[in-house]
Amino acid sequence: MRKFRDKHPKRTYSDTAKTHYSEYRMELRVDFNERCAYTDSLDIWWADGFHIDHFAPKKPKIVDPVKLQKFTALEHSYTNLIYANPQVNRAKSNDWPSDDPTISILDDKGYLDPVAVDYNEYFERTNAGGIFPKNDPIAKYMWKRLKLYLKRYELYWRIEQIIIRLEKLIELKGKMDLPPAAKTELLESIAELTEEHLKYLKYLKVNYTEVTRGTAK
Repeated sequence: MRKFRDKHPKRTYSDTAKTHYSEYRMELRVDFNERCAYTDSLDIWWADGFHIDHFAPKKPKIVDPVKLQKFTALEHSYTNLIYANPQVNRAKSNDWPSDDPTISILDDKGYLDPVAVDYNEYFERTNAGGIFPKNDPIAKYMWKRLKLYLKRYELYWRIEQIIIRLEKLIELKGKMDLPPAAKTELLESIAELTEEHLKYLKYLKVNYTEVTRGTAK
């Protein structure tokens, strides 16, 4: 198994508060490393753009207007905003385990703030890149509720790993005066990875809608 992510997201914005939460999009993109906070997938794979998730939802299923006001008061608060892909945001929707925005976990249900905690302690990846929860009830709840098991997150991870390996091989090719046999082996590896990369990109181009909706096989 592999660790879930390499770089932890953070919130750095400390200037004047903005009028609407949508105005924080660029700051969120930077603070969350251009990745979905819940899946660690790069935002480049979603042609229709990323969403801004409210960690404590704007309108949870609460009837009491006084308690509901505590949630709506956080609608434009930067500390409550999460950079997330559209499918995860829709899956999370207005789900919340309590009637208090400060209580995100209750009776083995709820959500781990991706900024406040290290997701590597709760999630891991298979060697192929699939996301799995560790032995923690909240991680298991999130994995099921947010559909973190979908194949597309494994696919995006694989493509990113191919790109990383290609960049390293190309850098090596340019820096070293290799003997003919080693150079041939290096070029063959670059060609194989390039072919695999193009195969995945072609698949995504043809099946974009199915992949992003989670219906692709």
